[in-house]
Amino acid sequence: MPLNFSIVERFISDYQGIMKDKGLLRHERHKILASLRDELQSSLQDYEAFERELASLIIDKIEKATTYEELLQCHMRAVAGIEHYFMEEDTIMDIHNLFRITRDSITVKVLKLVEEEMERDGFGSLPTDYVWIGLGSEGRDEQTFITDQDNMIIYEEKSSDSVADALAKIYYEHAQSTGNEEGVKKPVPKKLFDFYYEVFSKKAVDRLHDVGFERCKGGVMPSNERWRGSVEDWGKRIEDRLTFEQGIFESLDVIILTDARPIEGDRNILDRFLKKFFNALGDNKTVMKDFIQSAVLMPTALSFFGNFKTEKSGGHTDQLNIKLLGWAPLILAVRMIALSNSIYETNTLHRIRLLRKMNVIKKDMENDLIDAYLTFVRFRIMNQIRYKEDSGKDTNYLKPDLFGPEEQEKLRKAMKAVEALQKYMQEVLLFGQPI
Repeated sequence: MPLNFSIVERFISDYQGIMKDKGLLRHERHKILASLRDELQSSLQDYEAFERELASLIIDKIEKATTYEELLQCHMRAVAGIEHYFMEEDTIMDIHNLFRITRDSITVKVLKLVEEEMERDGFGSLPTDYVWIGLGSEGRDEQTFITDQDNMIIYEEKSSDSVADALAKIYYEHAQSTGNEEGVKKPVPKKLFDFYYEVFSKKAVDRLHDVGFERCKGGVMPSNERWRGSVEDWGKRIEDRLTFEQGIFESLDVIILTDARPIEGDRNILDRFLKKFFNALGDNKTVMKDFIQSAVLMPTALSFFGNFKTEKSGGHTDQLNIKLLGWAPLILAVRMIALSNSIYETNTLHRIRLLRKMNVIKKDMENDLIDAYLTFVRFRIMNQIRYKEDSGKDTNYLKPDLFGPEEQEKLRKAMKAVEALQKYMQEVLLFGQPI
């Protein structure tokens, strides 16, 4: 039975006339209210049973798992349970929350097992503190049924006293095996830290893949040097991009960083980094203007006359990509107007509510943007469930003609809300300048 207010709404609808009857006797009133009590009790009991099962999955299964195969089974069980929950409850925010709870727990356990694996392989214990960070939908706490790895790692640099002999030994052996022995007998500590976390990160990415987290097609993973480094490395990376427009980091990477959320490790490392990062980003008016312009220019799937623009040929004829032409423009626009107002919250709905709280947007726009977000995500989730057995299917494509008038209007209204925000941003943040 759904845990929402439909029970109360239905009760009021069914008994609205009777409740106004001043001639009802006490036992008649009791009978009516008792029926509501019984329905509510049943719904609450179902909810409590679900929460007990969730706690059991995390505490008894995930936290006590000793193999990656066990964690894969936990992940599959969680996805199946959350799908059942969604089909009964139809609530987007609970789906995001449930995936964060379960996938964060699985990620933390994977990293613990990798740390143990590194010790068994002769690398010793962790040489320094680190923080494992979620980006993309994981960072924004907006995960759905299809997920991939969007992560980065930052680690501290310490004195040579923190370097174990075991790590120095295996580093030397690695250098010998690769024929690169120059300067490795007494390597500086940073080289050892870099070596450790390169191996650690590559193992972690492989193990996360083993438990059901697909590798990121865009390479946003710590196995990629661009998304791995010490505190100093990351500081230089950001300075190179924002100040000198050079280095291995790209403009898109800077945008990705704005959704960073700590998953495991020393969260203070990320807090210190983000403070410097957001200060540098806010001070660079040129970069911010470029990002805002990009957000304003992202098209939706609506034509000038309010019709849906669909593919004219190919494998997606008469379909539209709801991710590229609806969801993504909304996420980017909300992100950029939030950053422009020094809002560093990562979750999209939280960003929208803070914009309203700061009186940046009006109440009507807040409601429209929240509805738009929930509409886009719901369409994406339904497609993910519908085509879950077809691994080669791009679940972001929709055929508007297959939906009834009401559903089409919801989609159209959501895209109009995005366009209204883009227009507002151009007027307020770009001062109406032509783009």
